[in-house]
Amino acid sequence: MKSDKFFKWVWHLNGLVLFSGLIIAMLFVLFQLASVIFKDQNLIKQTTLNLAQDDNKEENWRLGYPHKISGTDFYFIALESEKLFVEKSEVLGMYSEFGGSSYKPTRSKNVLFINSITNNSVWLFKSIDQLIIDIMPLVDDEFNERSATRAISYEVINSDTNLDNKLDNTDNRTFALSKVDGSNYTEIITDYNRIVESGLNSDGELFVIFINNNVVYSMLVDLITFEILSKKPLPKVGG
Repeated sequence: MKSDKFFKWVWHLNGLVLFSGLIIAMLFVLFQLASVIFKDQNLIKQTTLNLAQDDNKEENWRLGYPHKISGTDFYFIALESEKLFVEKSEVLGMYSEFGGSSYKPTRSKNVLFINSITNNSVWLFKSIDQLIIDIMPLVDDEFNERSATRAISYEVINSDTNLDNKLDNTDNRTFALSKVDGSNYTEIITDYNRIVESGLNSDGELFVIFINNNVVYSMLVDLITFEILSKKPLPKVGG
């Protein structure tokens, strides 16, 4: 009988130790999760920067990650806001969208170009009235860090084409080019639906496929003059 009581006591003691260990382990896991959550909140908290004209202080601004433009001494940095759209302005200027094959939910409203030799910098646009979709350096060989960049292509939403009083991904876009320092910004096509593909051909010209009003077009652009060399709809089968 005494041995049975002893084993029962040992059994209860082991159970108590196991239960206590389980509680401690759960508390440790909860502490680690809380630490990660609060750390992430601190990391994503935006620091308000005085980099844009925002009299009503309705937006928090920050600079994105600096991107070096291959084969040059220039960097570009996006000016980002917490808003994914731009409220329509009655005096909105005509600007362009940054290029890409599909919409990316960026918060960029402008782009800063910086010369790492002279330390001079310039904004691509004079305002924050546009929503930038993408920016893409046009490089001879994208896998070679020293390869020359011929130009920069952009897609920007700048016109309220669906009349909902804001500029967002539901509006048509404009495709544009600039030099690697952000100068000579030139709109190439406006009010189209989507860029399907864009890239350099073997002659160093920009080849673009885009959709406008359910019609698919192909286009060639000279990257020195930014003039359209050829633009035509793709042929229909049997046409």
